[in-house]
This record gives sequence, C-alpha cells and structure tokens, in this order.
Amino acid sequence: MDKDKTELEVEIISGGPSFASGPGDSSGLPPRDHGFHALAYLASAWVVELLVWSYPFSYGVFLEHYETHVFPDAPSSVLALVGSMSTGIIYLTSWLILPIIARYPSLKKPLMALGVVFCVTGLIGAAFVSQPWQLVLTQGVIYALGGSFLYFPVMTYLFEWFAERKGLANGILFSGTGVGGVVVPIIVEVLLRKYGHRVTLLSLAVAFAVLIVPAFPYIKSRHPASSFEDAAVQSTNMSFLKSPAFWILFFANLVQGLPTYIPALYLPMFAADLGLDATAGSATLSMLNGASVPGLIFLGWLSDRYDLRISMLVSTLGSALAVFLLWGLSESLPLLLVFSFVYGAIGPSWSALWPRFIASIVGDDPHMSSLVLTVFIGGRGVGNVASGPISTAILRRWALTDRTPYAYGLNGYGPLILFTGLTSLLTTAGITYRSFQCIAGTAKV
Repeated sequence: MDKDKTELEVEIISGGPSFASGPGDSSGLPPRDHGFHALAYLASAWVVELLVWSYPFSYGVFLEHYETHVFPDAPSSVLALVGSMSTGIIYLTSWLILPIIARYPSLKKPLMALGVVFCVTGLIGAAFVSQPWQLVLTQGVIYALGGSFLYFPVMTYLFEWFAERKGLANGILFSGTGVGGVVVPIIVEVLLRKYGHRVTLLSLAVAFAVLIVPAFPYIKSRHPASSFEDAAVQSTNMSFLKSPAFWILFFANLVQGLPTYIPALYLPMFAADLGLDATAGSATLSMLNGASVPGLIFLGWLSDRYDLRISMLVSTLGSALAVFLLWGLSESLPLLLVFSFVYGAIGPSWSALWPRFIASIVGDDPHMSSLVLTVFIGGRGVGNVASGPISTAILRRWALTDRTPYAYGLNGYGPLILFTGLTSLLTTAGITYRSFQCIAGTAKV
C-alpha cells in the first residue's frame, strides 16, 4: 500500500515506519501498545537500558577501589575521567549516530551488534590494563562507543511499537537505568571486595553478552524492510537556532549536566572518607540510582499536568537545596542516604522534561523534534564529560577543612559540594525561556 508524502517523511526521520495510525489499523501488522511483539520489544529494550547505563552509573564503586587498591599513585583526575567519559561519550555521539540511522535505517541491526562487541571488548580490556590511561581507553571510551552504537538504534523502535501509551512505555524503559543502578553497584562492590577488579570486569563482560543476546530477536521494526529506506531525506531546518527560548533551555540543559553525575561519581569515596565501610558507599549509590525511577515518572507527569517551569524548579532548586542542606551537612550514613534519595529523585530526572522543552520550541513537528532532541542529548553529554576534570580540579582543601564535622570540612569536599549546588542553582535560569517565548509569539508550554 502506497504511503503519502507526509507519512513517508515521518518514517524517515523516526528511523522506522509511520506511527501516525492507531493500534487498530487494518494493515495486518502487529498491534501497537499491546500484544506480544510490542511487549517483547519493551522488555528487551529495558534490558538494554539497564545494561548500557547501569555499568557507567556504578563507576563510583570502581573509582574508590581503583584509587585505593589498583592505582593508588595515579592522579585522581585521570581515574575520575573514566566515569565521566563512559556517560558523556554516549550522550555526545547521539549527534552523529541518530542522524545516520535516520538516513540509513538498515544500519540499525549491524550497529547494535557492533555495539555489543565494543562494550564487551571494553570491559575485558579494562580487566587487563596496567596504566590508568588504558583504563580511560577501555572502560571509558571503547565501552561508551559500544553503548551508543547499541542504545540509540534500540530507542528509535519505540515510536513504531507505541503510540497511545508512548509516555508510559518511555517511563518503563527509562526505569531500567534506575533498577540497574540499584542492583549493579551492590554486585560490583561484593565482587570487587571478594575477587578484585579483574574478575569483576570479566564477570560483567560475560553478563552483558549473556543478557543481551536473547533480547536481540525482539528488538526490531514493526514493519518489514520497505521502500522508505531509499527515499530522500527531508531537508534539515535549523530555524530553531534563531529562537532565544532554545538557547536559554540549551544553556540550562548543558549546565545541568555538570553537577548531575558528580554525586554518583563521588558518594562511595565520600562515604569511605567519612569512615563508613564499602557497603555503605555502594548503598548510597544504589539509593541515588533507584530514586530516579519514581523521579522520572513523577517529573514527567508533573510537566504534562502543570506549567513546565514548576517541574524545572522542582528539579533544579530542589537539587541545589538537597546538595547544600543534606550532602553539605552530612556526617553520618542516615543523612547521606536521605540526600541520595532526594537528589536521585529530582536531579538526574531532569531528562524527563526534554519532550516538553522540545514542544515549547518546535511544537509537534516530528522531524524538528528528532533534531532538537539530538541537540539536547548531546548538550547533556558536554556537561557530563566536563564534570570529570572540573570536579577533580576543585576537590581540594579549603578554609573549612577539618574545622567542622560536616561534609563541608571533610578532606576538601567543601568546594566540590558548593560547585554541585551552585551549578544546580544556576540551572534555574532556564525558567526565563517563557519570557522570550512569549516575545517571539510561540505557543506556550
């Protein structure tokens, strides 16, 4: 059956066939939003989400072990760079991968397979490194490239399988990171303590391959190979770059990426410096990651129901207050766990607001929405990558060191805590986008 031009353009940009029709179409294709194939895709994509992201988000446990057992004489800036690279590169490469697979959908499956090879290779290579820079290359760069090759093609299929329940499917899918972030740090901490980093990394590599392979058959297009792969791509419209509202939200999104990863990176090491055991450190990281599951759902719901600026303030101002009043005043495990939960629920969950950011700039245009989403994902990556070297540079003794029992006076964490809180506070400037949006005469969101 021939498709009209509009539907074909939607297919090209989304990287798959049109999702404009509802679940009750008579095309003979598997139904959207329900049925075995849609649910099998969602379950399989959830596994990918869990594995690709929970490994880097567990790096704080590795960092403490590397600094104390493997590379005690290495610069902390190099070891911290592994963690920021492993997340930041995944975000940054979205600027390259998403446009390519939008133009050539047939590359999705080969790219996914290559991604698995890179992820497993990076983990195995990290098990045998002898220098810190080799750790950056393997567990940082190679793993991250593999994660991006695998993750972004998987995400594009979501729009084919879900229409009316797309929001719910997104929430379920993103929860994979939170669930993995709870479980994986605990597993990593136990393995590191009992067997060391080599066995731990090899075990994670085997687990990655074993869990990913059965999911592959169900991560697929709803349509068979069709003629849209040979169609010409719609010309790229960059007019959104002239919008002041876009630049304000982009700046806020980039700045928000600077502090977001810092607590996850340093909490295990902070707990150790506080005199707590390794289990306590992994517990704080698990709490932070786990809290992002309800946090994503809550902020997404809030942004749909009320003014977007309310959700932005909850995330940014709430994160800043949590850093200043909970992390900064921590001197024992209970308050540190409270901080982990509060910050984990509202800090990393900022990404749930991206769809509303995009709608406020370009409306519901599917081509433009895909393009602007790529820009926001990449902007988060810039912040994540920069957070590693910046955080290690400011983790130093200052006037309050050893002069207060609270975290501000512990081993130079005071400047790091202030940086995390102040950058979160700076992100609140994003709420001014509405003023420029109204001046431009665009639709309010």
